[in-house]
Amino acid sequence: MSEPFGFPNSPTTPPNMPSAMPPPPPPGGFLPPPGYVAYGGNQYAQPAANIGTLTKWLVALMSIGLVAQLLSLGVQFSLRNKAQEVIDDVISSSRFNDSLGMYIAISLLAGVAALAQVVVLIIWTFRLGKNAEGALRRKEQMKFGRPGITIVINLLGNCTLGILNFLMWRELWQASDPESPAGDPSWRQRPVAAIVNVYFALTIAGTAVGLALGVSGAFGGIKVGTDSTQLADQLSGRFGILALSGLFTIAASVAFILMIRQLAARHMRATGEIA
Repeated sequence: MSEPFGFPNSPTTPPNMPSAMPPPPPPGGFLPPPGYVAYGGNQYAQPAANIGTLTKWLVALMSIGLVAQLLSLGVQFSLRNKAQEVIDDVISSSRFNDSLGMYIAISLLAGVAALAQVVVLIIWTFRLGKNAEGALRRKEQMKFGRPGITIVINLLGNCTLGILNFLMWRELWQASDPESPAGDPSWRQRPVAAIVNVYFALTIAGTAVGLALGVSGAFGGIKVGTDSTQLADQLSGRFGILALSGLFTIAASVAFILMIRQLAARHMRATGEIA
């Protein structure tokens, strides 16, 4: 009987072929298309901007301003007796003006540091708002901590006695919660650290005490451009209010530095930035 298909010894299988074909390989892993975000995720996820270096500069400038405030208060205290001597006609007003050199130099140092601090603070809070809006939270949930709003608040917030600033810091603190996942809608219910409230309370107290000196004294202490007799009267007759206002300002500056450092560390943990 002839072999089928001309293949000997195997009626159905050609020579040199396996008896069974191997199974096909399993399908490869499926990757989500670009831009896909799971339900409930952060649909605005973007790379976060670093804030570590800016934080160091900001803290350094605030520290310089704090030292200038301390020196200014000390110089005002040392000028108190000379101010009384001007009022009592013991020394001339020109001699009193000569003794103001140290105070003027410290005021200039404080002014330069304050100007640089405002510039760095605007950039710093802008980055925090940008990260919160783009990498941590949903854009429509942000109010006072949005990037553009932070610029306006830093420039004009003092006109509201710091209330807008307080609302901005509260929102940025809550949005920077590292324990709240990106896109979590409950981040607004997260607690705010006591340092934020302490800073706001000290700011309000210092402003309230300073207002007792009038508008000029509330925001700048003694004014070296005024008449010598008026300046001496401020230092001698109202030194207690000046000193109290200065102490509140110094305490608010210390609280501000602590708040900035804690907020920066919190924000960097939330964005994954390495310190």
